Amino acid sequence: MTDVLVAERGPGWVVAWKPAGLPTDADPARTPCSFRTALAAALELPFRACHPHTRLDVPVAGLTLWSLDADTRRAFLDATRRGELRKLYLALCGRPPAAGGPRRDVPARAPWRTRAGRPLPTPPETRLAVLESGPAAALVAAGIAAGRWHQIRLHLAAAGAPVLGDRRHGGATRVVRADGAVLAAPAVALEAVALELPDGPRRRRIASPPRGFLREALAWSGLATVLDEAQLERAWTAAWPDPLPPST
Repeated sequence: MTDVLVAERGPGWVVAWKPAGLPTDADPARTPCSFRTALAAALELPFRACHPHTRLDVPVAGLTLWSLDADTRRAFLDATRRGELRKLYLALCGRPPAAGGPRRDVPARAPWRTRAGRPLPTPPETRLAVLESGPAAALVAAGIAAGRWHQIRLHLAAAGAPVLGDRRHGGATRVVRADGAVLAAPAVALEAVALELPDGPRRRRIASPPRGFLREALAWSGLATVLDEAQLERAWTAAWPDPLPPST
């Protein structure tokens, strides 16, 4: 059974860190090993009581948000529809993206559709900001409000900066430093490190420095060897410079 790290818990919700290699959610009859199954067991709750509001790709690690009752689920779904459930990811890329700022393009490989199979009326937005850049890699902040399948990975690839270890979308399988040292990438160097959710009339932000492969890759590359609270705040502001007003 996967050990579950709970970052924070509130009335009707929980934020927990998912490791790479596990699906966020899956039918337990077909895929018994999912993070949802592990979380429900750790919280001693029925599987159906835990509803995901962030779904990380299998090779991606990071913070995930879950509602634990019907009222909180409706509140989070409404916040998502309004674009008020914001998330921050950090990615290590072989080079900086060609242009920062919001990206709303729909890459050719993106099967983004409505449930009825029609093109999305509004393409999903990924906000990109380069935090640091060196000879071997670049650290990029990516902000999204409502994620689509491989959204950040596809947008970074389309910007000419695929994520290290993202073989599916053209990412390098290893990175070489100027001194010739080589780091192989066993996972995608992308991690969800912060999210902001409505909490009554206020907004609550929960952040956690990288714990997966991204932490090792950052230290190895010489970029952001330690990501403290102030650096995560800087990354958040780079991706989300326009704060939302308090909930009403």
